[in-house]
Amino acid sequence: MRSLGVDLGGSGFRFGVFDTSSGRLAGHLERHEHAESTDPEAVLSALEAAIDAIGWEGPIGLGFPGAIEDHRPATAPNLGEAWTRTDVKTRLERFHKGRFAMLNDADAVAEAERIFGVGHAQAACVLTLTVGTGLGTTLHRDGAMIANLEYGRWPHPHRPGLLEEHLSGRARTLGGLSLAQWAKRFQEGLSYLESRLEPDRIVLYGGIMEHWDELEPMLTTTAETVPALLNETAGPLGAALAAVSGIQAL
Repeated sequence: MRSLGVDLGGSGFRFGVFDTSSGRLAGHLERHEHAESTDPEAVLSALEAAIDAIGWEGPIGLGFPGAIEDHRPATAPNLGEAWTRTDVKTRLERFHKGRFAMLNDADAVAEAERIFGVGHAQAACVLTLTVGTGLGTTLHRDGAMIANLEYGRWPHPHRPGLLEEHLSGRARTLGGLSLAQWAKRFQEGLSYLESRLEPDRIVLYGGIMEHWDELEPMLTTTAETVPALLNETAGPLGAALAAVSGIQAL
């Protein structure tokens, strides 16, 4: 079955149509940058126009940077509070006709990696970290996903502020940190998360992973730590999968 997957972020959205039986992208991954506003009306109008342009009618999955409850945003720290009052499913109904799913964007990545990416290798507890503008965190136990955890919003145990303010790719850019300097800070948070969650396997995803060969010897974990296999298609693919099969969440 084909399904449209959308990955909505703070700077724009990416979307594509996927064959959900193979995980392959059918056509191109489209990109759209937000105009001046990330207000729901502006963003959803742009998304509607983009879906119209490709003539899509069918299942739609949308990954969103916040916690999701009943396919609606419960939090939207990077896009604004107005999103928590927005019924995205109803707004896009003319395209999906009821075949719609909305989930946390990092959870979408983790599901795509579980099914078509690096996988879980029989590990009972898997922590997937999405390192980007923020820090996405997803936990699977015995194959079932615990949705909306957002551990990146936890206070850092040793530094002021939140974990994602020190572990994200954005933190490296804002701080002008070398890879080694950033890796030291990332290790602090990684060790903290590992001690609290006790995963058997850690999957790392995000732009910072282009430096994996250099980064790997700088990190120490008890759990097996592996780089994600998928690239920028992971978020849209995970959302597309959720629209046709739902997500197995605890």
